[in-house]
Amino acid sequence: MKSIHQHIRRILIFSVTFLLFFELSAQEFNAGVQIGMTGTQVTGDSYQGFNKAGLFGGFFVNRPIGRLGEGQLEINFIQKGSRKNAKPSDGIYTSYLLRLNYIEVPLMYKFNIVKGIKVEVGLMFAYLINWRQFDENGEFYKNPGVPDFKDFDFSGFAGLNYEINDNWGFSFRYSYSILAIRPKPDYSNTSIFYNEGQYNEVLCTAFQYNF
Repeated sequence: MKSIHQHIRRILIFSVTFLLFFELSAQEFNAGVQIGMTGTQVTGDSYQGFNKAGLFGGFFVNRPIGRLGEGQLEINFIQKGSRKNAKPSDGIYTSYLLRLNYIEVPLMYKFNIVKGIKVEVGLMFAYLINWRQFDENGEFYKNPGVPDFKDFDFSGFAGLNYEINDNWGFSFRYSYSILAIRPKPDYSNTSIFYNEGQYNEVLCTAFQYNF
């Protein structure tokens, strides 16, 4: 528990420091909150499709940087994972559900394309709060010999942002882990579990409110 608290404190200290930098140095400083949903999968677990729904929410600050657009920093809670549903009617009786809960800190640049529409490109650092997995028999911890999930996820992302009016906006993003969130087991091959490790893949939509 002590190490978890230390990691969370480091994330919060970094985030607050960056927020203060934005506020003190910005010619024009903006802030807001956002809430939305995710559709996720884990590449490398053999279950295809963005079938795992999750919650997403947090707050952000931004300021104009250069003539092309603005920089933005966020602190969010986000749910990722993977899901395979049983389909008894098709003779499929096995199921799988993986829940990954993260605190995520994206840093991005938003390029002005046309009035009201921006393209987002950036990197995000996330800390894994907890994880749980289930099959058709209930919750289980892990398979023997399979590594645990890493405490951190480092991802790249891109998306679109649409300004509905002066206060409200809507964003759509796609992100993918740059580093594996779970390394491959020593015994792994192309026919079992995964071969190159596991990676988060996320589609995220959110409504944003600017103060």
